[in-house]
Amino acid sequence: MNPETPSDRVKLERADDPKLRRAWASRARRRRYTVLYVALVIAGAALLGWAPRGGGVLQAIVPMLAMAVVIGVVLFVITQLNRFTRLSLPHRLLDERQRADRDAAHRVAHKAMAAVLMAVFFLACLVPVYSPPSVVFPSGLAAPLLFTLVMLHTSAPACYLAWTRPDELPDEDGPDRF
Repeated sequence: MNPETPSDRVKLERADDPKLRRAWASRARRRRYTVLYVALVIAGAALLGWAPRGGGVLQAIVPMLAMAVVIGVVLFVITQLNRFTRLSLPHRLLDERQRADRDAAHRVAHKAMAAVLMAVFFLACLVPVYSPPSVVFPSGLAAPLLFTLVMLHTSAPACYLAWTRPDELPDEDGPDRF
C-alpha cells in the first residue's frame, strides 16, 4: 500500500484525514447519509417527472434550477460516501481487506443492478404486448426511470459498503491514552 506517485500520496492523505474518519466512523451516520442519498434520488426523479410540458421559459426554469440543486447535493453525498468507503482510491492503494470489501460490494451491486434491469426490461416489453390497447407507457416517465437507474448503477457499491460496514474503533494511539 505504498504510494507510488505524489498524486497517490495526496489521495491517501485525504482518505486518512482524521476529521473525515471521525465524521464517518459511525454506522448510524453512514446509514443516514445513504437514506438521504436515496431520498434525493427519488426527489430528483420526481422533479424530472414533474417538469411542465409546454409553457414559457420561466415555467421551465424553476424545475431546472431545483433539479440542478438536487443533482449537486446528490453528487456531494455520493462523493463523500465514496471517499469514506475508499471506492475513490485506486486498487493498488488498498490492503487485502479493503480489496475484498470492494470486490464484494461490486459483486452485490452488479447482481442487484442485473435484477433491477431485468425487471425493467420485462415490464417495458411485456406490459405493452400483453395489456389492453388503452394501456400506454407514459413518455414522461422515461427520464425519471433512466435517472434512477443511472444513480442506482453508479452508487450501489458505495451505499452497500456504507450500510454494512461496522462502526470503526477509535485509535488507541491518541493523546489520552495512559
